[in-house]
Amino acid sequence: MVDSIPGVRNRIFLFYAHKNKRKMKKLLLLAFAASALAACSDDEYNYFELPASYTVAFEEARLGEDGYIWGKSQAVTLGEDDKEAAFFGVGSKYFFAPIYTEGDAAFQSLYTDYLGLYGMAYDSWNGFVISNHTDMSTAGFANDKSVYAQGGANGSAQFAVLYYGKWTGGEYGVPAIHFVGGVKPQRVAVANTTYLYLYFKNETNPAEPVDVKGVITGYNSGIETGKVEVTLVDGTAGTVKTGWETIDLTALGTVTSMTFVVETEDSMCPLYFAIDELEYNK
Repeated sequence: MVDSIPGVRNRIFLFYAHKNKRKMKKLLLLAFAASALAACSDDEYNYFELPASYTVAFEEARLGEDGYIWGKSQAVTLGEDDKEAAFFGVGSKYFFAPIYTEGDAAFQSLYTDYLGLYGMAYDSWNGFVISNHTDMSTAGFANDKSVYAQGGANGSAQFAVLYYGKWTGGEYGVPAIHFVGGVKPQRVAVANTTYLYLYFKNETNPAEPVDVKGVITGYNSGIETGKVEVTLVDGTAGTVKTGWETIDLTALGTVTSMTFVVETEDSMCPLYFAIDELEYNK
């Protein structure tokens, strides 16, 4: 028996009478499914392009034997004609540029030894360093590149540590990330450094806990787009953040740069924290 099915653009389907009705039912269902697909055209579908997403994980950074990278090896000696000499001193070693780039993100860092100002070299950095240090027991500034965790976020090995040089002044002291074109930050993992954690939690002379927060600010061509805050120390509860926490950054909108500062009433508090797995959309 041969029949055509109305409305299926004259396509012919063959159905064979069979004592087994279940098989005939399956054939009919397949025939109608085929006709429905054939009746659709590409114009009847809506196609959506998903935003390109990238996560900066710092695992590509080559840290060398020291286990971190900063600007010392790239620093130049400031001369009298260098405008930065008025700030850091003639004869000082100086570096102020991205220390690491990945994807569309460039992580700004300052290094100087202040030789021209103080007559002796004193290694100093602001902004970002990339590190794999996880010393959770040594207190003090000599251990300022360690995260207070077993490693990077989600078991990774490397991360970025930032230091807000509040007293350095100007753009030199503010950790900043600059992006190639506009991006939409989605999230970032944040952790305390050992330096900050043990400032409040060491066994011999801990500081009285006060509120300490990290503030992440977005900018689009110099215009502020929004702020996101993360609690590093809760003074009321007396708790200091341990491990990694993922922070939502979508409130920043589209940015071309982000800055990071640490706010607290304790003037002696180390102004550091660590970040990892910075995710953004294009």
